[in-house]
Amino acid sequence: MFEKFYRAVFFSLFSLIGILSVSLAILGPEWKHLYRIKAATVHSEQGNAKIEQLLDDHQSLINLIKSDPNVLMRIAPAELGEMPGDPNAFVTKLSSDALSQAKAVIEQTAAENAAESTQIPQWLLRATLDSSRIILFTAGAGLILVSFVCFSTPAGKSKKD
Repeated sequence: MFEKFYRAVFFSLFSLIGILSVSLAILGPEWKHLYRIKAATVHSEQGNAKIEQLLDDHQSLINLIKSDPNVLMRIAPAELGEMPGDPNAFVTKLSSDALSQAKAVIEQTAAENAAESTQIPQWLLRATLDSSRIILFTAGAGLILVSFVCFSTPAGKSKKD
């Protein structure tokens, strides 16, 4: 009785490992492609969110200008780069170099965060190499063959038990 149980366990274990390795060898490139599609989708969604935020900001500014025309008089000099007419107004001195450096830092941080969230696992990269796929396929097929040959019930004993 224990012999049948052990045969069934070993048959199941070897067959499962063999089937999984053959499946990985066949479907590995598709799985890697799925990760790339997911990364492109995340990147596109981030771009869409950024565009929506800009649209909302512009719409709120337009609504503010429509409700109070004096706001336009206050923000026009800053947007056009002119000196304000009010001597008590606060003027920021930003150079294009400072803005370009800040933009580069923000873009680099965003790129690192996007790369970390959708990075392809190293084991999948190794498993999708052509040599690794051939080895995985042959080893999996060998395990399936071994499980059927060595752990299946013998023909003579299956009728008696």
